[in-house]
Amino acid sequence: MVRAKLSIVFALLAVLMLTGSQCVLVATSGSSGDADKPSDEQQSNLVVVIRSGRFVDAPVQGLGYRSGTLAGVTGPNGEFEYLSGEAVQFHVGDLMLGRAVPAKALVTPVDLVADGSMDTPGVVNISRLLQSLDRVPGDDRITIPAEVGAAAVRSNAALFAAIDHIDFQDSSAFDNSAAQLVATLTRDYPFTVTLIDAQTARTHLFRSLAAVGLVPAATD
Repeated sequence: MVRAKLSIVFALLAVLMLTGSQCVLVATSGSSGDADKPSDEQQSNLVVVIRSGRFVDAPVQGLGYRSGTLAGVTGPNGEFEYLSGEAVQFHVGDLMLGRAVPAKALVTPVDLVADGSMDTPGVVNISRLLQSLDRVPGDDRITIPAEVGAAAVRSNAALFAAIDHIDFQDSSAFDNSAAQLVATLTRDYPFTVTLIDAQTARTHLFRSLAAVGLVPAATD
């Protein structure tokens, strides 16, 4: 009986992971009949909470993520799913973007760097990379094609060193690795891409965070 109920719970969890809905599942193992109860009258409870968050610098579509047993790529509005109380890690292929952080409704590059702010080099450099990989510049989101994530792997000989040695906190070292990453990963784009400079990236990030109320909007 216990195994049967747990099987139902995990089946429902699998459905929810596919549908992207946000809800809470609560199940109790054990039987309502006295004959099936453990002799010590103990019951075990299983609570699974799946929530939906967004990654913003503007909304980033196509960014890889993992939270516990949940994994995928962000949707058109930067949507990702996470398990309540667990951390989430964002990545482009094998390239991890900063640290894993406690998952929440809204995550930005600022969250991915310890004690991060709009002026922290690691924050600005994560934004520079994401904005440089945008396949459709000029709209209200950053679009990272699936082919980019598939190519950004250590097994790609052209990018192994760049992925392995990139340092978001060291701007000089970052420039060298990121420039190689961007040139290689965007070579099939219908326009020439160069690594976005720090000031342009910071301004873009500031406006995006102001749009969602995380920083005060600039005034003239």
